[in-house]
Amino acid sequence: MDQPDLSALIPRLLSLKLLPRTGWLQRGVRDVESIAEHSYSVAVLCLLIGDQIEGIDRGRLLAIALLHDLAESLLGDLPASATRLLGKEAKRRAERDGLESLIGQLPRATEYLALWDEYTNGTSREARLVKAIDRLELMAQALAYERAGARGLDSFWPANDDWAAEFPPVEELAVYLRAERARLS
Repeated sequence: MDQPDLSALIPRLLSLKLLPRTGWLQRGVRDVESIAEHSYSVAVLCLLIGDQIEGIDRGRLLAIALLHDLAESLLGDLPASATRLLGKEAKRRAERDGLESLIGQLPRATEYLALWDEYTNGTSREARLVKAIDRLELMAQALAYERAGARGLDSFWPANDDWAAEFPPVEELAVYLRAERARLS
């Protein structure tokens, strides 16, 4: 079987290193993390936390983590305000179409797209764990920016930790991050 041409995909992947996370910029945070930095943190947290959760398929977990923001190399990081204006379904469709245009010629494209669909729909434990860790990483990054003096980041902190209840290690870390934030006051 011929190898797929990855020449167009490589620059897209590298662009994730240069694309900032937009929500932080909208709040006036300087020197914000890139999409690639965020994705790397999510993947590492998935590896470490996933090992603490019985029955999690590590390969699926890491594949979902690595794919979850890949379409942002075409669309950029669409902040929550974009979702409110565009609608959740329009944003999801654009991200899926973007991902399909990036990886659609790869031999395992159908599998990768199915994993991304699992993530967006939360139809597997692995997908829900990645989504929970994505939120946990957001809280950790918000705390780091607040420790550096940033303010006005309340919207990055979920009102409660119900989203983490399925995964006790995630819930414990969310409680820890909230306690650390409270110490800043």
